[in-house]
Amino acid sequence: MLSKPPTPQHWTLRFKQHKTTILLFVSQNQSFGSIKSELLEAIKATGIRDINGYALPANADGIILGIPVDKNDPGKGWVGLEIPEIDGDEDAECKSKGVRKGSVLNASPLGAGLKDGAMIAFKFREEGAEDTDNPDRDDWEVIIPSYDDEYGSQDGSQEESSVMET
Repeated sequence: MLSKPPTPQHWTLRFKQHKTTILLFVSQNQSFGSIKSELLEAIKATGIRDINGYALPANADGIILGIPVDKNDPGKGWVGLEIPEIDGDEDAECKSKGVRKGSVLNASPLGAGLKDGAMIAFKFREEGAEDTDNPDRDDWEVIIPSYDDEYGSQDGSQEESSVMET
């Protein structure tokens, strides 16, 4: 539920896992940590206990985010979104460059270069997994439906041959 009316600084982000898509309305400067918390709250509010056999984590730290390798073709795969943690000496460097060395993106959708309507994959960290867990591993279970999946081939050749046989 929105506590304030939306402004142009709010974006709709599409969070995807398997066949599930969750739309969240977030501020473009909101931290990914709070966005993950909102995502977990939204999932829990629906009464869902697991997605595609993966149990919901106890807290938002158990959610890993990812972005498409090619935003125009999500079928090419996903790369983990490494959210920088700023501490002490690195603070000045991060402010000047905007992104921590070694990270894929910054700590907010705007800083990450995302746009309104962007697609973000999510998955749940396995219980007992270490913090050094590699978010770039290729187990992003995101299914993007295609026109052919929904409505069949456009050439109609299979449909005609099956009609002729009957």
